[in-house]
Amino acid sequence: MISILQTVKVKDYLKNVIKDCEKWYTGTMDQNQEKAIAIYSNRRKLDKISNFKNLQSYGILPITLLLRWTKNYNTAEAKANNIYELLDCSSFFIDDYRCNINCLYGGPIDLGSDENGVYKFSIELNLLYRKGEK
Repeated sequence: MISILQTVKVKDYLKNVIKDCEKWYTGTMDQNQEKAIAIYSNRRKLDKISNFKNLQSYGILPITLLLRWTKNYNTAEAKANNIYELLDCSSFFIDDYRCNINCLYGGPIDLGSDENGVYKFSIELNLLYRKGEK
């Protein structure tokens, strides 16, 4: 049985990697923040891991990273692309979990601006993890 990695642990790790964001949330977001990132455990349908013989000892945590970043589209898009490039194909450890990120869709998804004029982007990713490799 694979021990499940908690979403809050992923958020805490990412806070140390994406240092220019002071407002981080898990499962919700304060819509009054102009620069904020929220991380959500996603219910995206995954292929059965048993179909991938070499990955059977891994767990997969589908994640949505929601970025709210300024009222300037170019700044928001550049930040979203920077985060996507930083995370895609990255490998790291969280506690004693070995983690690998696979970002999806070839780039961030533009969600437009909200009622406050702040631009939002979504980064969809799968986090593969295995406990006990450290």
